[in-house]
Amino acid sequence: MVAEPFRSCVACRTGRPKSELIRVHLIPDGRLDVDLGGGSGRGAYICPRHVCLEQAVKRGEFARCLKVTLAPITVEALEGLIRERVSRKVAALLGLARRARKIASGAEAVDVALRRHSARLILSAADASADSVAKVRNVAEKSGIAWMQAMGKEELGAALGTAPRANIAVTDPHFAGAVMSLLDKIPVGMEARETAWSNR
Repeated sequence: MVAEPFRSCVACRTGRPKSELIRVHLIPDGRLDVDLGGGSGRGAYICPRHVCLEQAVKRGEFARCLKVTLAPITVEALEGLIRERVSRKVAALLGLARRARKIASGAEAVDVALRRHSARLILSAADASADSVAKVRNVAEKSGIAWMQAMGKEELGAALGTAPRANIAVTDPHFAGAVMSLLDKIPVGMEARETAWSNR
């Protein structure tokens, strides 16, 4: 088995597998774009942490690594771009999982997946009610099932071609792993990242 190549974060200089980093690169119109899959070509790799993005922007690391002059970009704009790319790829994965019948959607179906331990990941909408999220999260944690929160109810429903969904269950380990890997690339603070990992 070929080992995955490592790259260093331009901010903290920590070496990590390419798949765990975000690749920032230049597109033809001269703007920065992000690649979540660690693609090829000239790019700058960075950890999915707010502090690293902030340092890279302040120190001009992207322009230095890409050897170009860049228009100013804010950390907020870059984080927004990353979130948009993550949401788009997660939605596509959930659509594939639904067509493969590897998704439990709807309150009753999610409850059944939790009780039968067939769920590999519970995904709660970011705008779901606190009571709904707490209930599902508690059951998932007690059952040793991964739980994460992302996207909105409308987005989750649209990805599955259904009405808005507060919670869904991914029942295939490969789809679940791919979704979790993508969601881990949404920039957060160190404390939030450690909390997210502790719930998996």
